[in-house]
Amino acid sequence: MPKEGTAKDPATPPERRAPQRLKDAGSKVGIDFTGKTDRYPNSTLMHALMLYTLENDGHAVQHMLADVTFRHYFSDGKYANATNLRDAAVEAGVAKPDAAILYAQDTANQARVVAEAADYSRKGVSGVPFFVVNGTPAGSGAMPPSTFKSLIEEQLLVKT
Repeated sequence: MPKEGTAKDPATPPERRAPQRLKDAGSKVGIDFTGKTDRYPNSTLMHALMLYTLENDGHAVQHMLADVTFRHYFSDGKYANATNLRDAAVEAGVAKPDAAILYAQDTANQARVVAEAADYSRKGVSGVPFFVVNGTPAGSGAMPPSTFKSLIEEQLLVKT
């Protein structure tokens, strides 16, 4: 994906960019898929910001940042550029949002994110979400709770 993302077809109105199936699934869990964002994102900057947040603010703030950035993109129509990601960092409670954005914009940190993604690709990860249970690849895509229950039970049996 180019650094600036890829433009969505301007002839497609936002309300048609999100399929009805996606809108229906989202509404069940409080997500309003609007289709407002005009570009498909290159997520390197966002992933570098997530890495900074994990290392400096911990899992809880990183999780909040993920929620905020997803809402910004999927509901509010805010593309994941440095300005919008800084706003998301502030909203999520990142202690030093300016330092976080500087970290995310650093080419060495972006290269670290790209290298990690390439490593996962070599290991067979081709999409998100992708689940690993106890170090064992468990699959990609949405799965019902019963699948996770079975995967966890299988891993518990392996351990005993």
